[in-house]
Parts: sequence; structure tokens; C-alpha cells
Amino acid sequence: MFPETISEKLSDAVIEQAMKLTAEDRQELVVSYAEKSKELWLVQGAEGFVMFEGEQQVQLPIFPHKDLTDTFISMNGIEGQSVSITLDEFKSTWLPGLEKNGVELVMFPTTSDAENLVMTANDLLAAFDN
Repeated sequence: MFPETISEKLSDAVIEQAMKLTAEDRQELVVSYAEKSKELWLVQGAEGFVMFEGEQQVQLPIFPHKDLTDTFISMNGIEGQSVSITLDEFKSTWLPGLEKNGVELVMFPTTSDAENLVMTANDLLAAFDN
């Protein structure tokens, strides 16, 4: 299934399998792969990073690999590009800011209507530190 080592390019079969994982398995993939690759991937649009906005909540989707981010962008018709953030920068700068602003994280979403796991910044930091 997903590579045990860091891989610059994922095969179509691996991408297809990853997109079919449960929300919990996708969350675990974000944490475990980001710890290996030392980076996370976000979607950057024309006006900043792409966020999901609900009635009460703003959420930032994060991804474990560029190819999965690119697949999300094309599946959802988003005008944007994949951008990597080092794991160290994400933990030291992004997570405190997201927590302060009340922004939650969507762990490797597939489509907007699929079940997606959402975490607070503090919960994700704790998952990385475990």
C-alpha cells in the first residue's frame, strides 16, 4: 500500500488506495508519513491557503504527500497548487497560530462530502509528539 520509505512520486494504484482509506486511516497516514518525510502539504489558492468554512468553524486541509494534494485539487475543481511546509515549521509556527485563531485541521480530506477527520492544532501536535 503506502510506501514505507519516502517516495517522491506515488503510483496511480497507491493514490487510488489512499483515497479510499477511512477517515481514521487517512489521519494516521498524515501523522506517520509526515514524521518520515518531515513535511506536510497544503493547498494554496490565489488568495491564500484553501480553507473549509462552515457556519461556526474554519478548517485547514492538510495532506501527507504532494500527489495526494494534487489529486484532491483536481477531484474538487480547486484552482490552486500544492505547497509543502516543513514539519518543524508547521509544529513551531503554524500549529500555535492555528490554535490561537481557532482553526481546526482536516486530515487528508478526499472530497468535501466524504467523512473527514478533524483535529485541533493541540491534538495534532500531541499526535506528532507521541
